[in-house]
Amino acid sequence: MMKNITLLKINAWLLLLITSLPSQAVWFEATGQAVIHNGEKEAARQQATQEAIKQALLFSGASVKSVQSLANGLLEDDRFEIRSAGEVNAIELIDEIYHTDYVTVSIRADIFPQEALCTASDYKKNIVTTWYKINKRQQAAVGNLYDFGKVFAEKLQAEAQDHARYAFIHSVEPYYLSPADREQKQMAFNLAQKTDAQYVLFGEILEFAVETTPPSGIKFWQSPKSQRHLTLAMSMLDGNSGELVYQERLSLSAPWQFDPYTAIDSGSQQLWNSAFGQATEKLIQTTIQAIDDSVSCLPAFGRVLKVVGENITINIGKQNGVKTGDKLTLFQMSQFYDAKNQVHRQFQLHPEQVIVKQVFADTAMVASFTGAPLANIQANDFVARR
Repeated sequence: MMKNITLLKINAWLLLLITSLPSQAVWFEATGQAVIHNGEKEAARQQATQEAIKQALLFSGASVKSVQSLANGLLEDDRFEIRSAGEVNAIELIDEIYHTDYVTVSIRADIFPQEALCTASDYKKNIVTTWYKINKRQQAAVGNLYDFGKVFAEKLQAEAQDHARYAFIHSVEPYYLSPADREQKQMAFNLAQKTDAQYVLFGEILEFAVETTPPSGIKFWQSPKSQRHLTLAMSMLDGNSGELVYQERLSLSAPWQFDPYTAIDSGSQQLWNSAFGQATEKLIQTTIQAIDDSVSCLPAFGRVLKVVGENITINIGKQNGVKTGDKLTLFQMSQFYDAKNQVHRQFQLHPEQVIVKQVFADTAMVASFTGAPLANIQANDFVARR
């Protein structure tokens, strides 16, 4: 039963319909409970309702300046302020149940984040990628650049670490992958689990050809001019849900100033200071900016690595922006299919928040903020900053 509760006890369940872009509206369901003091059922009902709405908004990473009145009159003209950057299209009452000494209210909120303003988290999201396979391997023969996809991935990682605000490519796995679309989800699950990543970035070099144009007849004495073409297919998936969060095809053509029979080191200044190298650097910068934008409004999740007594170790740390004293929310996440075979994610929030006690490069140790026991927490549960 409900013991040692002065105001509220919250068991919030959030049901998130997976969408392909963070700018789309998302339905959240949340349940709040509040103690009925001195028979004041109306006050308890409003407390439970407001807490449920607040939990859904804050956890979603996008909320509003004020909550709209419920269409069915549950809150009527009651409003409360939340510092936020998003839009609520609708809030609906699902259920309202009175018990002996507490009330349970369930609501559903249609939340529409504003990409330009939303600040889901100031933590960087962990991303894993691999070397990028050259689809037409024979095209790498010009310059002997067979390992260009390896160097490209490493430079992409360096650019993210130096300039990205929300994306952190913390691992480049030392092998080539080019999974078919039907295989990407399972591969993303496996890579994310193996490397403690939240997102998995796939890449493939589709074109890497050199095209040489001979001089015109009246300028026969001039040397032939060569252009090198580079086309990449990039996609990034959520490593927990398999949701596609970024996909793009990028192309460039730039002068190729080298003898076609001369071998060039893929990581050399000779290559990267050339016109082709400089154009590729700009492409890398554009790619990282696009990836950064794609995750900027998405919440940063950390995974629970181990639980020892009341101390919990998580897989995000200083390199993600975690600081001592930060408060985090513990939750469990699962997904299921409805009758229409649509995928949904289900979040169960733990009623106790945790506070960061110690921070290391890529991990941190947290403990209960109030000192209350953290029951039922185990490895592979999650934390998030709201």
